[in-house]
Formats: sequence, C-alpha cells, structure tokens
Amino acid sequence: MGLTRPVAEYVQHAAFSAGAEDAHGNLTDSWGAAKKVGIYAFDPGSSSEPRLPGQDRVVTEPTLYLPSDVVFGQQDQVTVRGNLYQVDGETREWVHPSDPSRRANVATLRRVTG
Repeated sequence: MGLTRPVAEYVQHAAFSAGAEDAHGNLTDSWGAAKKVGIYAFDPGSSSEPRLPGQDRVVTEPTLYLPSDVVFGQQDQVTVRGNLYQVDGETREWVHPSDPSRRANVATLRRVTG
C-alpha cells in the first residue's frame, strides 16, 4: 500500500535506452520521450564545487519523493522545475517508521554544470 498523500507537482521523466545508434551506426546514449510523472516532494538537496585544476563546476544533488509505483532507472533523465537531472543510483523504497503499510519511493538526482 502506498502513502495516501496527494501529488504535489509533476516532473518529466525520460527512460534511458541502451544500445541506441546515431545516424552513422555508432552507439550513443539515448532517452525515450519524456512522460509526465507526479511526485510527492522535491528536496533541492545540496550543491558542491569540486576544486579541480582548470574546472569551474557545480554539482547539485536533489532528492525526489515518489509514489510507490514510480521507479526510475539508473541513467534516466528527469526535468524538475526547468532543470535537467540524471538519476543517480537506484530508486529506493521508503517505509514509514510507525506504519509499515505506508510506503513511497525515493530517487536521488544529479546535475553537473560548468
């Protein structure tokens, strides 16, 4: 049984397609058409600025809280509030600490700019 919580907002989810080929027959990363998915909450998370010679990067790692039937793949893309993120790792199950029948899913996202 999932949480009895309303969807708070919608995101666009595009599933990764392994083994896609470009117009020249070369293997390339590809994603399917984005689909609208309801979420419970978006936690903007943290950002960091790794200090590497010659690079000026910012890494942002927010978290999405999802209905229990929503699962994202490891290399999927998600657009939230106009920003494109990669799914980082696997979707995890969250179980309410005092009511195990209340469940949801959690996904960590990642965006690197610069």
